[in-house]
Amino acid sequence: MNEQQFKKLLIEMIRKDCHPEKNKIIDLLRLVSVTFNKTTQFARRGVWNQCEEYIYLSIIPDKLLELKEFEKYITKKCEEIYPISDEYALCGVIYKPGAMLETEDISQEIVFEDIRNQIIDEIRNAKYLIWIAMAWFTDPVLFNELKKKKQQGVTIEIVLDNNEKNKNAEFDIDKEFSPHWITIQSQYKNYMHEKFCVIDLQTVIHGTFNWTKAANFNKEHISIDRNRETAESFANEFIELKKLDLIYQTF
Repeated sequence: MNEQQFKKLLIEMIRKDCHPEKNKIIDLLRLVSVTFNKTTQFARRGVWNQCEEYIYLSIIPDKLLELKEFEKYITKKCEEIYPISDEYALCGVIYKPGAMLETEDISQEIVFEDIRNQIIDEIRNAKYLIWIAMAWFTDPVLFNELKKKKQQGVTIEIVLDNNEKNKNAEFDIDKEFSPHWITIQSQYKNYMHEKFCVIDLQTVIHGTFNWTKAANFNKEHISIDRNRETAESFANEFIELKKLDLIYQTF
């Protein structure tokens, strides 16, 4: 396991944990540079003939004190995921100031279980905007999460297929968000079948999962991509879908 893989696994372990400030910890860890320091000094603990290894977590000075507030918790998580080796034993996690990371934090997570809660985590992490294109959106739990983000000042726009299930949801989405209703009409009635959510133009959630209560009992999957280029591609598609609504309104 290299440093980048270790960092990704550390973040995912914390994401699935129940720490009350896990979102803040994850935001800090995205700024962290991980370095493994393997020494030739024999470790005083562990298997005979193992050498000491240290993990350095470096972050910009302005954020170092914030990171160290969670030092015990993060160190424990590092110890949990540290790979077993006959050669090295983990002898410490060291927190130190470092330079701003020059590369974008890019990752992809494929999720098959507990999908709704994963989506909720991403919604709660949103800081600026949430753009949703959904074939079917009838889940009041996700609807209420969006209402909370709207109350926090986050800009929310929604594109929906113009169908009876969406129109007859148990909540009034028109009153709260004024969605763009999309009608795909040719010789037959077709669906706007997209299922994606763009967050802060940095993260995109996409896959087979509609935002319905029934979807929680289906065999579904989503991909959570933290990639500016991918998020912008989906954002461009979102804008094209909005144009369909505007075109339809002119007839």
